[in-house]
Amino acid sequence: MSINKLTNWIKSNIESKPNTPTTPPSHPTHPTPHHPQPNNSNPRPPHPHNAHRPNHKPPVRQAQPQPKREEDLFKGEKKMRIIPLGGLEEVGKNIMAIEYGNDIIIIDCGMSFAGPEMMGVDYIVPDVTYLAQRKHDIRGIIFTHGHLDHIGAIQYALPKLGNPPLFATKLTAGLINERLKEFGLDKTAKLHLFTEDSKLKLGAFEVEFFRVNHSIPEGMGVYIKSPAGSAVHTGDFKFDYQPAIDKPANLQRIAEFGRRGVDVLLIDSTNALKPGFCISEQKVADQIEAIIANTKGRLIISSFSSLIGRINQICNLGAKYNRKVFLSGRSMVNNMELAERLGYTTYPKGAVKKINPQVNSLPPSQVIIVTTGAQGETMSALTRISIGAHAQIKIREGDTVMISASPIPGNELAIVNVINNLYALGAKVITNGQMDIHTSGHAQQEELKLMYSLVNPRCYVPIHGEVFMRMGHAEMIKEIAPPSLHITILENGDVLEIGKQGVRKSKQKIPANDILVDGLGFGDIGSKVIQERKIMSQDGILMILFRAYTDTKRLVGEPDIISRGFVYVKESRAIAEETKQIAQKAFETITQQNRNIELKDLKEEISRHVNRFIRKRLGREPMIIPIVMYI
Repeated sequence: MSINKLTNWIKSNIESKPNTPTTPPSHPTHPTPHHPQPNNSNPRPPHPHNAHRPNHKPPVRQAQPQPKREEDLFKGEKKMRIIPLGGLEEVGKNIMAIEYGNDIIIIDCGMSFAGPEMMGVDYIVPDVTYLAQRKHDIRGIIFTHGHLDHIGAIQYALPKLGNPPLFATKLTAGLINERLKEFGLDKTAKLHLFTEDSKLKLGAFEVEFFRVNHSIPEGMGVYIKSPAGSAVHTGDFKFDYQPAIDKPANLQRIAEFGRRGVDVLLIDSTNALKPGFCISEQKVADQIEAIIANTKGRLIISSFSSLIGRINQICNLGAKYNRKVFLSGRSMVNNMELAERLGYTTYPKGAVKKINPQVNSLPPSQVIIVTTGAQGETMSALTRISIGAHAQIKIREGDTVMISASPIPGNELAIVNVINNLYALGAKVITNGQMDIHTSGHAQQEELKLMYSLVNPRCYVPIHGEVFMRMGHAEMIKEIAPPSLHITILENGDVLEIGKQGVRKSKQKIPANDILVDGLGFGDIGSKVIQERKIMSQDGILMILFRAYTDTKRLVGEPDIISRGFVYVKESRAIAEETKQIAQKAFETITQQNRNIELKDLKEEISRHVNRFIRKRLGREPMIIPIVMYI
């Protein structure tokens, strides 16, 4: 479809069918947005001969108005302020506050998973201290969709924020409620449903929605209007004209918001470096069907548990080809049970079961196992299958394993290890690198350009992504945007202000730290703890036990040494003896010089002496813990 045809199609649908969403049959190219050009024409200068005429008066030079400073433009004006507290320096932990006067709304409240360098940390949630201090101003939290990087921190944030109203679509609300149940918050939470046609009045804000496509059903974009200006938040989105179980994105409605005038577009950056369009879920389903039709043995399919639409397609294909589908993995089972309960599945009743011993009694040609573990997670079902540790699934000759996912950066090695182990056990493995058995849920370059063209904002803010993704996004959009477009790169904690006079980035910075969750601990782990864990993991731990008289500070015998992960003391007696001598000499020297030394200072001095010796002797720096017992 040509640019002009698409533009005319959108306009005609908006004018003739304002409430009927329509989508074009195939991927369009982006229309070129119309930006009025400034009038640069100057008044015609006086004829030069006029200056010599006797009755001619020279023109009076008018004082040129001085351009106002940016500070003056916003002085005394109520502003809408956009404050990202997460999601702008990572892929995950998405949360954004929008405020006007004494009214605040929040978009999303997500978590991110800790990397391998965060020893022992389960996941990371955003710092909501700023919002907690103004909890009485919070009018509601709006959720764009049900992925954990957008809802996963709500059980931690909700009590701190004074239990404000929550707004979500039916599926997203169901997923949020499951998380709240685990913390006993589901009975007191004020969870409200909205649809694409809903209009919310939250304090000074008017909020509306538009349907987008993503890798989970019911992805929504948000239109926010305040007395100071307006913004569009795309959420995570792509344009898929043949989605799995969702409807196509509502381009007509997006263009309608664009016609109203949008000051700021906050837009997904995850795939901004990838040219073209995402492939459709229908194409993925066709490829998966071809594999199911041509596989004679048992088929094990690993994917994200949140890909409800794709899993529903697989279950329908299982019924079509007379295969019973078994679900393995806690999150996989929970998500599909919820989706089935809420009416988001279309497969026949009884076609899908939780993994059970029956999986081993059926002929291999009649079995499909859908499992978690597509990213090689340590305790996931697929990883346990690959090392023979799964209680009910053992790889057999003739098994085919399909990994319907793309590696998240950082997980490549873990996935390779799983694939190697599966091959070693006799399985055949099919990945997305071989066939189109996965597609992203995030817009690629042509879809980003189309969103920009439909919304036609005055200010363009790439969000949801690492710094390099957002910087690349900004450079890419300059290819089609006029020089007048205000493109802003924000970081977590920055403040973007919108007023009648324009948009600017404030000098204010809001705290936006990472809050670490470790087991039942929340926010009680600091950088020092992580650093200590790193030291122990790399160089081990060395404990030195001293016994001494309370009065004289004289030692009772030699110190004892206990080592873990440093050196095996029985096989390194020489090192152990040298360490003892250094520790004993340090203790005696320090206590003779100052018998009244504080115990804390004594331990620090001993650690310093021993650490200096070990670093010089072995080139290592274990954690050294002196223990002094006075008798």
